Amino acid sequence: EQRHLLPHGTGPSTLFGVTNFFRGNPRLLLLALPVAFAMIVLKWLYDASSARHVDFSPLLTGIIAAEVFIVGFMLSGTAGDFKEAERLPGEVAASLEAIADECLIVDTELKLPEARQCVAQLVEIGQSVRMWLLTNSDFDEVMADLRALNPLFIVFAPKIQAGFTTRLKSEQATIRRLVIRMDTMRRTSYVSAGYLIAEVIALAIFVLLLVTQIGPLAPTLLAVGVVTCLLTYVLALIRDLDNPYEYHRGKPGAADVQLDVLEQTEHRLRSLLTTMGASASAATPVSSP
Repeated sequence: EQRHLLPHGTGPSTLFGVTNFFRGNPRLLLLALPVAFAMIVLKWLYDASSARHVDFSPLLTGIIAAEVFIVGFMLSGTAGDFKEAERLPGEVAASLEAIADECLIVDTELKLPEARQCVAQLVEIGQSVRMWLLTNSDFDEVMADLRALNPLFIVFAPKIQAGFTTRLKSEQATIRRLVIRMDTMRRTSYVSAGYLIAEVIALAIFVLLLVTQIGPLAPTLLAVGVVTCLLTYVLALIRDLDNPYEYHRGKPGAADVQLDVLEQTEHRLRSLLTTMGASASAATPVSSP
């Protein structure tokens, strides 16, 4: 009965601020946990052995702080590129929709069959871009599909206003620019030297944690496990963020851009193409036998 007294869209979990607390792709976490567990076992075996230990020094915390600074710097850089990469599929879809609107106007006013051909080519372009991103197929096919709009625009040019032709060519150029930007993001790595120093220092920290006598066994194992899991997870996250269009077996990973907007646009354009074909069939007079 108390649930009906809560505002719409508000539940007990929302009131306590724990809605969707454990959300996200667990792939990176499942990658970091075995490494942390292995480090805990190695630390336990090393402390139980008669091997010589290094006395704890405040310099160890300084090294960890320096590693956190380097990792944070790299994470901020890759996160900025990832935010840009998230916008690009939506902008491609918006340009496809804009060209489709112009084709719909041409089909309604002039009944040109090239208008339906243009919408069909837009479907092909959307599918080509999406499959290129998912399967890393030939990039030249995407560019060829974009150039296939040129003969259709040539037919439109003498029959529509010059502003409409300019808008069509502008949207085509926008899609080309966005696709080339996606390809650049896939091929370019963010500060390769930064990856090297971050991973080398992380390995050195793991070795120092292993041989240093920190304190009682239980808190030591807990601290070693947490530090190892954190560094491993963040380094793997940075590697994944560096290529936001890297899909394993055609499926997005923990830090990959979702392509649902392109797929939804493709479905809408197919529906529009069906509608245009149906209206064209209805407008065609039926000849007597």
